[in-house]
Amino acid sequence: MSSEVEAFASSVRKMVQENAAHDDWRPGTHVSDRNEPLSSGLTRLGWDDLLDDSELLPFVGAAALELGRAATSPHFLIPILGGSPVVKNLAMYGEVGTRVATPTASGYELALVEASTPVKFIDSLGVHAVESLAPAVPVDDSAARLAAWEASVVGYFAGLTVGALDLALDHARQREIFGRTLAHLSPVQQRLADAATISDALRLSAVQGAHGLPSIAHASSRTWDVMNHCNLVFGAIGYTLEFPMQRYSRRTKALGSFVSGWIDQEIAVAA
Repeated sequence: MSSEVEAFASSVRKMVQENAAHDDWRPGTHVSDRNEPLSSGLTRLGWDDLLDDSELLPFVGAAALELGRAATSPHFLIPILGGSPVVKNLAMYGEVGTRVATPTASGYELALVEASTPVKFIDSLGVHAVESLAPAVPVDDSAARLAAWEASVVGYFAGLTVGALDLALDHARQREIFGRTLAHLSPVQQRLADAATISDALRLSAVQGAHGLPSIAHASSRTWDVMNHCNLVFGAIGYTLEFPMQRYSRRTKALGSFVSGWIDQEIAVAA
C-alpha cells in the first residue's frame, strides 16, 4: 500500500471511529443503519472525487476496507451506483424517492422508487420491497461507476474479514479451557491461520483496487469462509446479540445476497 493510500485509509479509520453508531437490529425487525454523519465525513475527506478515475481505485478499496473493518453502514455503496441493486424486488435503503439500479447489456440503468414497503431482514440495511418504479434511465458513466462500486464491495468485504478475525483472535487469547487459552489449541490455531490467509489475500486485493465480477464474487464467497472459521472459534456465543461477531456474520450474509443477485443479473443480460 502506498503512503498516500495508507494516509487516506488512516483518515477514514479515524472518521469511522468518530461516527460509530449503535447496532439496533433485532430478529424480526426492519432497521436502517444509514449514518448521515458518516456519509458527510466521507464527503469531506474527498470520497466523491475518487469515483470517476480508475487510477484512484486503490484509495477506494482501502477506504472501504476501513468501513468494513468496523462493520459500519454500507449505505456509502448506494450513491456510487446512484441506487441500490434491486434483487427479487428487494432494495437496500429502498424508501420511496430513492433509486434502484439494474444491469443492462451496455452498463446499468436507474429507476425512481414510486412505491415500496419496509420488510424484515437479517440485517440493518433498510430493505424495502419495491412495488412501483418510474421509467428507467441509462447511466452515462456506467463503466467508471461500476468499477468504483466493485472496488468498494471488495474493500468492504475485506474489512469485514479483518474485523471478524480481530474479534476471534482476542477471544482465543482470553477464553480459557482446561487451564489454557483457546489460542493454545491446535485446531483453533489452524482455524485462525486459515482465516488470516484468506483475509490477507482479500486485503491485498482491496488496496490494489481489485474490481470486476470475478473479484466481487470471490470476495463475497471467501468472506463467508472467514466468518465460518471465526464462528467456530467463538462457538455458540458468537451468534448471540451480546457479541459483535454476529454483526459481521449477518452483514456478510445480507450484503452477499445483494451482490450475488447483481452478479446473476449481469450474467443474464450478457448472455
